[in-house]
Amino acid sequence: MCESLDKSILRDVSPVVRRHADKIVQSANGKPIVDVGCGTGRNAVLFAGIGCEVICMDRDLTPLTSRIDQKYAGFKNQGLLLPVQIDFLLERWPIQEESAGGIICVHLLLPSLFPLFARSLTTGSYLLLETVAGHGGNYLSLPKEGELRGRLECDFELEFYKERRVGPIGQDAVTVALLGKRRPYLSCSHA
Repeated sequence: MCESLDKSILRDVSPVVRRHADKIVQSANGKPIVDVGCGTGRNAVLFAGIGCEVICMDRDLTPLTSRIDQKYAGFKNQGLLLPVQIDFLLERWPIQEESAGGIICVHLLLPSLFPLFARSLTTGSYLLLETVAGHGGNYLSLPKEGELRGRLECDFELEFYKERRVGPIGQDAVTVALLGKRRPYLSCSHA
């Protein structure tokens, strides 16, 4: 599916998202994809270009709306990009239980959202998560080795999981990219 898209869409998309997009779309069964911390919408436009409805969530939607107005107004007009302004730390999670066909979360790490992700996804749909790179002081906000695997593997079958050590020696910080398929029964998530 991704191969048929305009190259200008693919240029800015995270390589991890591009690699797994077809699998995410196929498992979504027509339900919306949620882009958590969407920023400029660089990953959301990939899914909209395939024809998916994408709920674009972020605290500041200015970068997204600017990009849509400049390059991707057609996606908005077709109802494929649905902006939702939300402060994830202060506001209630707006996605209903088992109503999302996929969740992508690139460069935003809020483990408090993991149980909400699991409940919002339909069984068999995917969570794609990618942390920020380990440049400069970013390692201070990154997880420890094995931390995300431990927090997610009882609700998700981790089909792809890659960690890379970053930061000064002894910090045990890692960047993580993962693709997890939501299990039929949730055991980690709490109400």
